[in-house]
Amino acid sequence: MRHYICINDEYTTCDDIKIPFGRIMIEEKMTHVIDDMLDEIVPNIKEGEVILSGRLPARRMLGRKLEDRLGREVKY
Repeated sequence: MRHYICINDEYTTCDDIKIPFGRIMIEEKMTHVIDDMLDEIVPNIKEGEVILSGRLPARRMLGRKLEDRLGREVKY
Protein backbone atom coordinates (compact mmCIF):
# COMPACT_ATOMS: atom_id res chain seq x y z
CA MET A 1 0.00 0.00 0.00
CA ARG A 2 1.19 3.52 -0.80
CA HIS A 3 0.23 6.72 0.95
CA TYR A 4 0.51 10.00 -0.93
CA ILE A 5 0.99 13.30 0.89
CA CYS A 6 0.98 16.45 -1.25
CA ILE A 7 1.79 19.87 0.18
CA ASN A 8 0.08 22.69 -1.72
CA ASP A 9 0.40 26.38 -0.91
CA GLU A 10 -2.84 26.60 1.09
CA TYR A 11 -3.54 23.00 2.17
CA THR A 12 -2.09 19.49 2.32
CA THR A 13 -3.68 16.23 1.22
CA CYS A 14 -2.96 12.81 2.69
CA ASP A 15 -4.65 10.13 0.61
CA ASP A 16 -8.28 11.37 0.75
CA ILE A 17 -7.87 13.68 3.76
CA LYS A 18 -7.58 17.45 3.25
CA ILE A 19 -5.61 19.25 5.99
CA PRO A 20 -6.06 23.05 6.15
CA PHE A 21 -2.33 23.78 6.50
CA GLY A 22 -0.12 24.16 3.46
CA ARG A 23 3.35 25.25 2.47
CA ILE A 24 2.87 28.85 3.55
CA MET A 25 1.73 27.96 7.07
CA ILE A 26 4.41 25.27 7.47
CA GLU A 27 7.16 27.72 6.58
CA GLU A 28 5.77 30.57 8.71
CA LYS A 29 4.62 28.71 11.82
CA MET A 30 6.41 25.38 11.66
CA THR A 31 6.26 24.26 15.29
CA HIS A 32 2.56 25.02 15.74
CA VAL A 33 1.38 23.59 12.44
CA ILE A 34 3.44 20.43 11.96
CA ASP A 35 2.39 18.80 15.23
CA ASP A 36 -1.28 19.32 14.35
CA MET A 37 -0.66 17.93 10.85
CA LEU A 38 1.10 14.85 12.19
CA ASP A 39 -1.80 14.21 14.57
CA GLU A 40 -4.05 13.98 11.49
CA ILE A 41 -1.67 12.07 9.21
CA VAL A 42 0.07 9.46 11.37
CA PRO A 43 -3.00 7.51 12.59
CA ASN A 44 -4.01 6.94 8.95
CA ILE A 45 -0.61 5.56 7.93
CA LYS A 46 -0.20 2.24 9.65
CA GLU A 47 1.99 0.52 7.10
CA GLY A 48 3.14 0.88 3.55
CA GLU A 49 5.24 3.30 1.58
CA VAL A 50 4.84 7.04 2.19
CA ILE A 51 5.44 9.41 -0.72
CA LEU A 52 5.67 13.12 0.06
CA SER A 53 5.55 15.84 -2.60
CA GLY A 54 5.63 19.61 -2.46
CA ARG A 55 8.08 22.48 -2.62
CA LEU A 56 11.15 22.90 -0.46
CA PRO A 57 11.66 23.75 2.39
CA ALA A 58 8.17 22.75 3.58
CA ARG A 59 8.52 19.24 2.14
CA ARG A 60 11.79 18.66 3.98
CA MET A 61 10.45 20.09 7.24
CA LEU A 62 7.35 17.90 7.26
CA GLY A 63 9.23 14.88 5.91
CA ARG A 64 11.80 14.84 8.69
CA LYS A 65 9.17 15.13 11.41
CA LEU A 66 7.05 12.47 9.72
CA GLU A 67 10.01 10.06 9.55
CA ASP A 68 10.68 10.61 13.26
CA ARG A 69 7.05 9.97 14.17
CA LEU A 70 6.62 6.92 11.91
CA GLY A 71 10.04 5.46 12.59
CA ARG A 72 10.64 4.75 8.91
CA GLU A 73 11.76 6.40 5.68
CA VAL A 74 9.57 8.74 3.66
CA LYS A 75 10.19 8.99 -0.09
CA TYR A 76 10.27 12.36 -1.83
